[in-house]
Amino acid sequence: MIIYIKPIFIGMFFGILTGVIGYLTTSLYLSISQGVTESSELLELLRSNKAMYWSMPFSFLVLLISGYITSRKLSKGHYLAALIVALLVCLSIRIGPLKIISIHMSYIPIIIGSLAGAYLSKIINKSRPIVGSVKC
Repeated sequence: MIIYIKPIFIGMFFGILTGVIGYLTTSLYLSISQGVTESSELLELLRSNKAMYWSMPFSFLVLLISGYITSRKLSKGHYLAALIVALLVCLSIRIGPLKIISIHMSYIPIIIGSLAGAYLSKIINKSRPIVGSVKC
């Protein structure tokens, strides 16, 4: 069980950190492209459908990478570790300080992205030759 703690922590840290960076990037891009000058306009723009459509593919991609990072060195339990990371990221944007900066509250791209990253990691791990084993 201890082998899962470090990858889960690293995957969760990467997912949350890049989510915050993605939020700042999305808000900066939308504010520049729309010519927003007041903070109330920016808040309205960040809660709009346009911001949600920008953030959902980004969330999927970030959690795909995070799921891959989480489960790349695991020999088993890929999906369990990636699902734990996805649920922890979902909790961080549901309760806690990140609730303020979350653009969308849809957990589907987060969960699917994380599980897709675990699947990708599992496929890559299967294709790697096992060092030190000789087949007779």
